[in-house]
Order: sequence, then structure tokens, then C-alpha cells
Amino acid sequence: MRFIRAAAAEVVGLFVGDWAQTLVSIAILALGWFVLSRAHVAGLGFVIVVALAGQLIYATMLEARQTAERS
Repeated sequence: MRFIRAAAAEVVGLFVGDWAQTLVSIAILALGWFVLSRAHVAGLGFVIVVALAGQLIYATMLEARQTAERS
């Protein structure tokens, strides 16, 4: 029974982590689209890409830390 609970927790953790990362990415893209549609500033697309890359790096590091703590 403990194995089934642990497996279920891992599966739920994968989806919740992915959904949270997806929602943050969508929020960054939506904010970038809103700002770009209002203010046409050169280089703002680069800032959006850097924000998305930073979010991906942060989420990956956070997941790695959580995995290391469980081990």
C-alpha cells in the first residue's frame, strides 16, 4: 500500500509541477504580448525570451533540489 501511495504522489507531483510551470510561462507570454501591443519597444522580445529562460532554469533547479532532498 505504501508503494502505491508513493507512486501516486510522484505522478501527481509531476503534473502539478508541469502545470505550475506552464501557467507561469503563459503568464509571462501574456504579459509580454500585452506590453508589446501597447508599447512598441525594440528589444522587448529579447527580454521576454530571457524571462522564459530564467523561469525554466529556476523551475528545473527547484525540481532538482526537491528530488535531492527526497533521496
